[in-house]
Amino acid sequence: MKLKVSFRNVSKQYFLYKKQSDKIKGLFFPNKNNKGFFAVRDVSFDVYEGETIGVVGINGSGKSTMSNLLAKIIPPTSGEIEMDGQPSLIAIAAGLNNQLSGKDNIRLKCLMMGLTNKEIDDLYEKIVEFADIGDFIDQPVKSYSSGMKSRLGFAISAHIDPDILIIDEALSVGDQTFYQKCVDRITEFKEQGKTIFFVSHSISQIQKICDRVAWMHYGELRMFDDTKKVVKEYKEFVDWFNKLSKKEKKEYQLEHKEGRKGVQKTEKFSRYNENRKRRSFLGPAFQVTILAVLTILLALSMFSDRPLRTLATFGVISSDKTEAPQSTSPEKKGASDMKKVDQQAVVTADPMTVYKDQAMEKKADVSLPFGQAVQAVAENKQTVQIKTATETYFVKPGALQNADKLKPLSIGPEQFNSYLSPASAGSYEYLLSFLGKEESVLKQRMQTLSSVKSEQGETIERLTTEKTDYVIQNEQANAIVFREIMPISPSALGLTEQNVWMNEKQTKFAVKGENKLFVIDNEQHTLTISAIK
Repeated sequence: MKLKVSFRNVSKQYFLYKKQSDKIKGLFFPNKNNKGFFAVRDVSFDVYEGETIGVVGINGSGKSTMSNLLAKIIPPTSGEIEMDGQPSLIAIAAGLNNQLSGKDNIRLKCLMMGLTNKEIDDLYEKIVEFADIGDFIDQPVKSYSSGMKSRLGFAISAHIDPDILIIDEALSVGDQTFYQKCVDRITEFKEQGKTIFFVSHSISQIQKICDRVAWMHYGELRMFDDTKKVVKEYKEFVDWFNKLSKKEKKEYQLEHKEGRKGVQKTEKFSRYNENRKRRSFLGPAFQVTILAVLTILLALSMFSDRPLRTLATFGVISSDKTEAPQSTSPEKKGASDMKKVDQQAVVTADPMTVYKDQAMEKKADVSLPFGQAVQAVAENKQTVQIKTATETYFVKPGALQNADKLKPLSIGPEQFNSYLSPASAGSYEYLLSFLGKEESVLKQRMQTLSSVKSEQGETIERLTTEKTDYVIQNEQANAIVFREIMPISPSALGLTEQNVWMNEKQTKFAVKGENKLFVIDNEQHTLTISAIK
C-alpha cells in the first residue's frame, strides 16, 4: 500500500493575547511567561492510499485544527507532515466568499485548486446539479443557510477530484437525501483508491464510512486503530463523561485545558530543538532586523555584475568564499557504528515503512508488504540496513524477524492446492515448476506473459488467465503469487500461532517450510510462495 499522509510528532501552538497591540508587542518583545496553548500536541500517524479515516473527539479536542493541518491551511509549530497528493477541505463555508454569488464562488474555488476556465466550464453544470440549491446559485453566499453553504462546498470539492479529501462536519447540516448523495460520492472515491479524512460527531456515520478512526482528546491522539475498537472505547468514555455531575465535568475540562498550556515536553526531531533554542535566545526582533538587512544588501547586489563579491564588501560573506567551491566527497556518517550481518529476514510490519538514510529522516516513496523476504546487511540497536532486489533501505528493528528464528515446518505447496482459484488449480504443479527458473526460460515456455512493475519497482511477469504472477529478481523467478485464493486460517493447516508470523489484524500470516516461505494475505486473497535459505 502506498503511504499518502504521514504525521511525525506534529504540534500546533497558539499564543493567546487579550489585545491586538499585545500581539504586535510580542513580535519584538516576547513574553517568556506566555507559554502558549497547544491545539494539537505531539501527534504521529501514517495513512495509506484508499483508506477512509474517521476523526472523533468531544468539543475542543483539536479536530478542526487537525483538518486545517491536513488541508495545509495552517503550518505546524513543530514536527513534520508529509503528503503525497493534493488535499481538499470540505467544511461549512470553507473557501467560500460571502460577498460573491454561488456561481462566482464555484469559479473562484476551482481556480484556486488549479483548474483552467475550460475545465471549470465542463464541471459547472455537474456541480450545480449536485449542490441542488436552485436559483440561489446566482445569489450572494451571505444569504445562504448553513446547509446550502455546506452543499455548495461539498459539491465543488467533490468534483475537483482531489487526491486527499478532508470532510469536517460538512454532512451534519444536510438533509437525508443530500447525506445519501454525499455518502455515494465518498464510496466512489473509496473505490477509486482515494484517501479520505472524515471529521464528525456522528458515530453512526463514522461506523458506516471509515476503515480506521483517530480519537483526538484535548489536543493529543488518544487512540488510532480499527473503527470498531476505537468507537467502542470512545462510546465508553462519552457514557462515563455524561454521568459526571456539572461540577465534575467542569473540573475535568479545566484540568485538561490547563494541561495544554506550557512548553513542548518532548521534541522528537533535534532540528526543532535547535530552532526553538535559537528563537528563544535571539528573539523575533533580532530575526526581523537580520532579514531587513539581508533584504537591503541583496537589493544593492542587483546593481553589480558580481553579487557575491558585492555582499563580501559589506562583510556578509567572507571574500575567500566568493570563488567557486571545490567539490568534496562527504564521508558516510554513522556507518561505522553498524555491525555487518548477512542473514535473511521477513517483514512482519503491515506494511513496513522504509527510509533512505540511516538517521531515518528521509522516507522512501514505497513501503514493503507483510511477508516479504529481504536481506539484512547491517544493524545496530536503532536501525537495520536491508537490501531488496532493487534498493537498499534502513528500517526499525521491530519491523523485521530473523528468518532463522522460526522453526521450519513440514509444510509444502501441495497443502494449498484446494484453496486456489480454478484458473490456477489445474496447472498448480506446472506453474510451481518455474519457481527459481531464469526469466528467459519463463518467457520461452509461456507465451501469454505481460510485464508490469510492482510498487517496490520489481518486475512482475503476469499470467492473466491462470491468475498467477512471477516476481522477478536478478533475472530469476524468485517468488510466485497466486491470486483470487479462498480464505485460509492457520488452524485449517493444522498450525498454531507459535508456528506462524501474523499481522496485528490477523488477516495475513507467514509460515516457513523446509526451503520455502508461504505468505497468505486474506485481504488481497493471495498466496505468495518464495524460495528461502
